[in-house]
Amino acid sequence: MASAEHKDAAGAQPSGPSLGGLGGFLRLVARFTRFALPYWDKLLLRVVYRFANSIILVLGVLATSRMVDDGLLARDLKLFLFWAVLKAAISAHILVFITVQANVSNFVMLRLNLRFKRMMFNHVQRMAMAFHQKRPVGENMYRVNRDTEMATDLSTNAVPETLEWTIELLTMLTLALVMNPAVVACIAAYLVVLFAFSHLAVGQIYKAQHLWFRAEQRVSAILQESFGAFSISKTFARERHDRRRYFGRLKDVIRGRLRNWAFISIWMEGRELLQAVLVTGVTHTLLCGWFVVQGRMTIGVFVATAEMMGLLISPVVVLIATIQRMRVSAVPAQRMLETLDWDPPVKDKPDARPLGGGRGEIRFENVCFRYTPDGPDVIRDLSFTVAPGGKVALVGVSGAGKTSIFNLLMRFCDPTSGRVLIDGHDLRDLKLRSYLEKVSVVLQENFLFSATIRDNILVGYPDADQAAFDEAVRRSGLADTIRAQPDGLDTMLLEGGNLSMGQKQRIGIARAVIRNPRFLFLDEATSSLDPATEAEILEQLKEVERGRTVLVIAHHIESVRQADEILVMEKGRLVQRGRHGELMGVEGGAYRRLWSAERAKLEGLATGEAEDEAC
Repeated sequence: MASAEHKDAAGAQPSGPSLGGLGGFLRLVARFTRFALPYWDKLLLRVVYRFANSIILVLGVLATSRMVDDGLLARDLKLFLFWAVLKAAISAHILVFITVQANVSNFVMLRLNLRFKRMMFNHVQRMAMAFHQKRPVGENMYRVNRDTEMATDLSTNAVPETLEWTIELLTMLTLALVMNPAVVACIAAYLVVLFAFSHLAVGQIYKAQHLWFRAEQRVSAILQESFGAFSISKTFARERHDRRRYFGRLKDVIRGRLRNWAFISIWMEGRELLQAVLVTGVTHTLLCGWFVVQGRMTIGVFVATAEMMGLLISPVVVLIATIQRMRVSAVPAQRMLETLDWDPPVKDKPDARPLGGGRGEIRFENVCFRYTPDGPDVIRDLSFTVAPGGKVALVGVSGAGKTSIFNLLMRFCDPTSGRVLIDGHDLRDLKLRSYLEKVSVVLQENFLFSATIRDNILVGYPDADQAAFDEAVRRSGLADTIRAQPDGLDTMLLEGGNLSMGQKQRIGIARAVIRNPRFLFLDEATSSLDPATEAEILEQLKEVERGRTVLVIAHHIESVRQADEILVMEKGRLVQRGRHGELMGVEGGAYRRLWSAERAKLEGLATGEAEDEAC
């Protein structure tokens, strides 16, 4: 029986890093900051530049004060020009610092973004088939493309920007305390109000953007499904349904964006209002103006104080904006980690060894399998052997367990109990890549890429020489198809839309042949073809199968009559085995019932065609 400890076939799904509260957010930031550590020198350079920029800003404020007091009010042209030129030079240096800092930041962001995309793409590719069946393709595309962009911002900027603007804030506070402590007290009161207001506003922005990004993710999935299944939409006249579904989700995106923009506007306008009232009005105009009237502040210091307050408020506003942006980036960053932390159920053991030379034997020993720990067994105590160079066929109605056996052979998942042996080695003890390099598969529907016929064949073995390529074309019967195309082998295939099912299947056979495999698996390879094309393909497969270990999964009994052994599956159990003639001799047997049902179906189709011709 299956072990209760068996993992889900999709892998162990992580709960994901919790973003509940400040602690969860800081843990997430700390984890992503580690990705940026290889660039610590460049990030430190950013912080140093910001500190140098803060010092220059302080000098700029002091230059403003002297320019007004010693130049304008004293009517001293030389001093005025001196301080004015110094002020201009300071502004020019600030531009240089900003440019260098931006270039350093962009360099790190681009490198990290490339690394994140590579990590996500590689990890998603390593995941089991069950993982991809549970998650829409569009969602995976969104996570690889969009979530990595947001996570890059978090990794590159969260800590450096916080340090940079904190340093600038402390520098400006020091200057303000030197110039006038009373001004600092008023600014502190303003900052308390600003922080409280921003906390409320940014929280709403965070929620709105979370809903917006989730809606965009769903829209991406719908687009991928609609365009990927365009023929289904046309066949069943689903265009109107698909439009309603797409625009319905698109409305969710619009609502999310409008809500986001509304709260951003409230935050920005409210911030401006608070600054106008508490800083410009109360602090500068009333308080500093009163100091000037009392003779406790010069006109130059009054003007410089306005500049200083702007410089003091700027890092505070940027810090709040940075925190808001990081909170928004934390959501896609969390989704990225959820994917990266999803443990693939199938991976090489640390001591796995490559599959060396062998004769090509496949053996199932008492194999049981279930897809989920609490699910039913879909394979029950299955044992059989495919001899080297032999051909074994699996037949049975849908749900009998044939596809699960194929998944185990491809090691898309591992048995719950029992063993799958390849040339005497437990498949779990082998390096998976070394095994798959000796396997070729012909599927019911072979996906064709938007590339040339040549490139689609070379998918099976990109390094094949010309002799191997020509042999694959010959043995798959593709020569006539290639000659009929306008550009021959260089004809572009738009995801196979310009080829018939039989032609696509021949390309699939060519892919299989060009690898010169030890094992050949045929998964419903002819079930979607018409009888005439099926007969042609079966004839070509006879030559392809020669000298190889072949396992056939089939619905059509006719396609497996010549197998060395036929295994009949029912509800995950092996109920009959033998050659075609032996199984047909068992009155009331499962195989004979399958054969009779297929013959009745074919005769019904033939009768219908004859009646159509008579009409």
